[in-house]
Amino acid sequence: MNAISKRPGVTLVEILVVIGILGLLMGLLLPAVQGIRGRASQMRCLDNVRQIGLGMHSYESAHGTLPPSQTKVGNNYINWMVTLLPYIEQDDLHRRTVEASRLDPDRFNDPPHIGLKTVIRTYICPADGRLTSPITDDQGYTAAYSSYMGVMGGVIKLPLKDGDQWGVICGLRGVRLTDITDGTSQTAAVGERTPAGRLFVGSWYNPGILFLAWDFDGYERATSMGALKSYDEGRCRGPFPFGPGRIENPCDSNHFWSLHPGGANFLFADGSVRFLSYSAAAILPALATRAGGEVVDIP
Repeated sequence: MNAISKRPGVTLVEILVVIGILGLLMGLLLPAVQGIRGRASQMRCLDNVRQIGLGMHSYESAHGTLPPSQTKVGNNYINWMVTLLPYIEQDDLHRRTVEASRLDPDRFNDPPHIGLKTVIRTYICPADGRLTSPITDDQGYTAAYSSYMGVMGGVIKLPLKDGDQWGVICGLRGVRLTDITDGTSQTAAVGERTPAGRLFVGSWYNPGILFLAWDFDGYERATSMGALKSYDEGRCRGPFPFGPGRIENPCDSNHFWSLHPGGANFLFADGSVRFLSYSAAAILPALATRAGGEVVDIP
């Protein structure tokens, strides 16, 4: 008779030890995986900002200036993001937007303003998964949003004065590169600002005129803003420096910030892109002026 071999069994303690080791390994690996994903989304976001910069310089080559904050079309205005559409391979949407602006001054009617709900991949940061489709907020407003804002100047205070700390994306006239006497490599043109996703705050199709946003609960609805808004805005208490924010706090729409850890991407007037940490909050107002005469060391 053949002997029956006896295999040793696995005890409950051994199973629990293996499970514990696997759990420990997963706990060690998860932050590393999340870190890699975070860095990848930051790099993709930086590449989008770089594409905006290429579009701006293509516009400058064609027109002699960088795009203005707003351009008059009929009795309406289109903002710099709309103006830039032909230079980021969105010619048809630009043409239809110009036609809609001449037909209907209310830019929140779709149709004819189809751009209101059109997602532009170049204008969104991959770190913000909300923005891959239009957002309908709690009041029924539906719009496509952007992660980026034009830099209109440094310290913005009331009352606004002509030439008061102005930057690259401001006014009805585009800024010439020769107007940027602080140096194009030392002057921020576009920065990240995570949109609130409600009340059209952060809609890329918004009017570019800053003062049109002031009577809307104090939440920044324009497509360009200053590096430091020094005053209270409605229910929001200023000042609003560059620093971390929260999506659920619409008052954070009043300053530059991102979903990346520790800072945000910025496009400079020479087309370069840099990630600025929040420790640069004190110097961002100086980087945001085009002719302030400041001497700034970028960290």
